[in-house]
Amino acid sequence: MGPDYKDYYKLLGVEKTASEKEIKSAYRKLARKHHPDVNPGDKAAEEKFKDISEAYEVLSDTDKREKYDRFGDQWKSYSQTDGAAGGGQGFPSGFGGFPGGAGGAGYRVEYGGQAVDESGNLSDLFATLFGDSGPGGPRGFSGGRRTTSPFGAGATARSPSAPPRKGNDAEAPITVTLEEAFRGGTRGLTLQAQSGDRRVEVKIPAGVRDGQKIRLSGQGSPGPAGPGDLLLNVLIAAHPTFERKGDDLYVDVPVSYLDAALGGKAAVPTMEGSRLTMTVPPGTQTSQAFRLGGQGMPRLREPGRGDLYARVKITVPKTLSPREQELLTELRNAADAAK
Repeated sequence: MGPDYKDYYKLLGVEKTASEKEIKSAYRKLARKHHPDVNPGDKAAEEKFKDISEAYEVLSDTDKREKYDRFGDQWKSYSQTDGAAGGGQGFPSGFGGFPGGAGGAGYRVEYGGQAVDESGNLSDLFATLFGDSGPGGPRGFSGGRRTTSPFGAGATARSPSAPPRKGNDAEAPITVTLEEAFRGGTRGLTLQAQSGDRRVEVKIPAGVRDGQKIRLSGQGSPGPAGPGDLLLNVLIAAHPTFERKGDDLYVDVPVSYLDAALGGKAAVPTMEGSRLTMTVPPGTQTSQAFRLGGQGMPRLREPGRGDLYARVKITVPKTLSPREQELLTELRNAADAAK
């Protein structure tokens, strides 16, 4: 292996036999930990996030993973060679070595230090280099494909022209905070390509869930009939206060042992930044959840919101005054006598 070889399995902390589900789970856990939003100004965390994003981009793709397992740090070179052999008959495999990968149109999606490499396919390269099979195209080629004439060796014939097609769709991960998923909004992304950087705006819909995709039309790999689309795989970052389950939210609320026993009130935080007053009934138990209707996440493309569940966490003071000790002792004695 070369000095620049990266062990993608080791980066994600999984075995080579790991399933697609295990790889996805490992990536999500690490992405939440090392995301630049969670570690502002931490260059080490930023580099780690780049590496794990690169590892996930390869290992989550069946074809790329198979080539990586076979060829190690040379897998990209072999991918380009394989693509050249299958993309244009009669051409040497050396065409896979053109700048920008097999498609000659590599780009990166960057956000907060995250970079995911993508590239088009070989037919796009042939179309770029030689044109299509129309009047201006090269002799003996139709849409980047060489045809053999039945009239003898070396002669060429033109096959029926195929309609030009759009470029391939590309995919990349994007980490969205729970606040962004709650409110929706836009975020700027920089797409880096050989032709130069370009800035695009990503609309994040309110209520978007983990694992869903945001489509950017016309931002994928180039093609004769225009570029394909870029699909952003959404990863919802963990939140320090709220836990999301579907469209519902859960939050831990401290309740004193006295209020839990006798009844009382408790303040419940919301995603909007306000606090709601919740009634705590007598005899409330720890981990008991109370539903606050309509205070959860917005429903994607549907009216209404999910619910907010306040989970009780009973708090007990570490120190007691003499009077408190006296009263609690009396209470315990009374409880023991009632048994």
